[in-house]
Amino acid sequence: MTAKTGTNDPYFREDPGAGFQRICVHSFDIENKFFEWKSWRTNDGRILPNAESNFSLISNPFDTGTLIQLTTTYDPAVAGKSFGGFGMRVPINPPLTLMEHTFIEFDLYYPKSAAGKYMRFEIWSTSTGGEGDRTKAGMFGANRSQYYIRTENLENIGNFTPDWMDFFNGDTWYRKLIRVPAPVSSGVWEYLNIDIHTETATKVENGLLLLGNIRITQANPDGAIPNVVNEKLFSEVPAIKDKYSPENGYFYIGTVGAGPIIPNTIRQHHFQIFTDEDDLKPENHLRPPEWLKEMYPNFNFLIEENEKNDGSEWNIPTENYVGLRDSGADYKIHGHSLACINQSPPWMRQIIPEKITSMQWNDDALFYAAGNNASGPFLKLPKEQARRLYYDHILYTLRHFMTENPRYNSSQGRGKIPFHSYDVINIEIHESRYSSIIPEKPNEWKTALKHTSWFMAMTDDDYKDIRQHYIYLLFKYAHIAVPNELMAAKYKAGYNDPSVVPRYLKLDGHDNNGSIDEYVSEKPPILVFNEYVTVNYAKMRIAYNLIKEINAAWKTDPLYDGRNLIECMGIQGHDTVSPGLVSHNKRFVAMFASLIDEGLLDCICYSEVDLKQHDEAPGGGANAPDILNEKQADSIGYQYALFFKLFEKYSRYIDHVIFWSQYGESWQSSYVIFDHEKKASQAYYGIMDPDRFIQGHSYLEEYFKGEYDKVK
Repeated sequence: MTAKTGTNDPYFREDPGAGFQRICVHSFDIENKFFEWKSWRTNDGRILPNAESNFSLISNPFDTGTLIQLTTTYDPAVAGKSFGGFGMRVPINPPLTLMEHTFIEFDLYYPKSAAGKYMRFEIWSTSTGGEGDRTKAGMFGANRSQYYIRTENLENIGNFTPDWMDFFNGDTWYRKLIRVPAPVSSGVWEYLNIDIHTETATKVENGLLLLGNIRITQANPDGAIPNVVNEKLFSEVPAIKDKYSPENGYFYIGTVGAGPIIPNTIRQHHFQIFTDEDDLKPENHLRPPEWLKEMYPNFNFLIEENEKNDGSEWNIPTENYVGLRDSGADYKIHGHSLACINQSPPWMRQIIPEKITSMQWNDDALFYAAGNNASGPFLKLPKEQARRLYYDHILYTLRHFMTENPRYNSSQGRGKIPFHSYDVINIEIHESRYSSIIPEKPNEWKTALKHTSWFMAMTDDDYKDIRQHYIYLLFKYAHIAVPNELMAAKYKAGYNDPSVVPRYLKLDGHDNNGSIDEYVSEKPPILVFNEYVTVNYAKMRIAYNLIKEINAAWKTDPLYDGRNLIECMGIQGHDTVSPGLVSHNKRFVAMFASLIDEGLLDCICYSEVDLKQHDEAPGGGANAPDILNEKQADSIGYQYALFFKLFEKYSRYIDHVIFWSQYGESWQSSYVIFDHEKKASQAYYGIMDPDRFIQGHSYLEEYFKGEYDKVK
């Protein structure tokens, strides 16, 4: 028996009502008023249109009525810019007053061959005078909303059984409802602008997309549901870590935040492992090392001058981690991250490969970018120097914490700061390339990476040798930085053999005549490859292939230390409440569990967990820290309950689960398990007793489509 709406038993509720509903407030009569659609400039100044890209009216090849056909042609070699595409606009007559929960909606028909070719739609508005809002920079309009049409959003391309498919123009076609929130929450729209952008530097010749049923919807004001009432403070409910811990056969449970653990706080009461969102990323390497500046005395290294810069090379927030260490041995530290395309210092982003610097494709279809956050003037760095640079970077970072050597700005007085685990590289699989690679080459991974310029400089023209690949090297350096006894012995034995210990490893005093015994740890940090959207099958397969091949190759390396090179697969877990989410995660976990069973991986972790509540979910959309209605709160709690049923099922493979906020608002206005008042939400109850929560909210079974049966 379930409680009625308005009661506060967190484990039981009947359906509190339909809630958020959309009504159409403006539709565009494509068939009779196509003449109103005009070509228009794109909102993004980087998009270079050409005469062959256009739109036209076409009879619906799949049904009655008419559609708009988008024909896109873009050759990056000719255009000389990163993106292609074009823009169009149509009047809204009479002009429409926007309100909260205004959406632009249309049906997108896309062919299977579109995989990997298109990046996004951009939705924006213009006034009668033709000028939309623009930022001071003049490139991007502030009044805009983007919908990425990469494969993780068009997930049916090549991966899953689609809801709808047909055949047209020699290709298999799919259909997906696109729903984009209006770029502003108030104001009057006179024109609707729609831009299409091709994928980064991807050649598209006469690519076709079809649009239909274009309309504007808003929330029905008559769909109100009572707000949920969270009653108990975090300190009044049982501690999460008392249930989920290795001692109880589960995993470490954690959240963000460095510094001392203060009594009577959420961190102290509920969690055991901690990370900081950004303060260990490479941007703390403020200046290039002296040897690099001496080698290139006339090069203009870009230095971001701010209050942190006192002229030193590094600025690491050590005291936060001293305080965390001194709070007690039961607390664990997770590091994030040694290498990352984002938040790397400006001088590092100037580095590109010496021999291969094309922004396009080489003959073997490997992609090398002087993009991906790279910033000129560029320095073509020979690969030995690039390897030396990142070897220095990784060894200094890890040994700064896990040694007492003054060489790394440590001391016996400060003592070692142990890390339980550390993200070696973060988000390095390209956003869309995997979608066109895996259907044709199911065991491929090298061609699906971002090839971030300053990492790729380490590999350069050695890309066919897996032991010279930058991901292999980054993890190998981390093994040397905090070695076990076997690594220290092999390093010493092979010190005079340049094929074992290359010369660049010896140049900066990281060993004592071949001895690294001083840095030996009985428990080196677990080394993690951290990614996002790995629940997409093709992207998941790239990560699987990468780890399997690299770890297999490592076992024959002269410095093989008995550990896997990549020890943990980390999934960020910034997810959205949706049917099928846990099924896709189950596939991800099962795939990597098979690698663990083969001895080619040690564990999995969920490293950045939170949930967005979008408008298609029960109760409608919400942005944290907004107060949820009962149905919204229940749907988030139900989704978390499903996740923790999955985690329980595969608990022997999972090392830790970290929530990306302690309470209130997480990244991108997502929800975690305590609300803005630090009270236990439905999410808390969902993870503490998943079965009871799911069974007590049976009205949500239809939306979640039998997910519970798949994980219980």
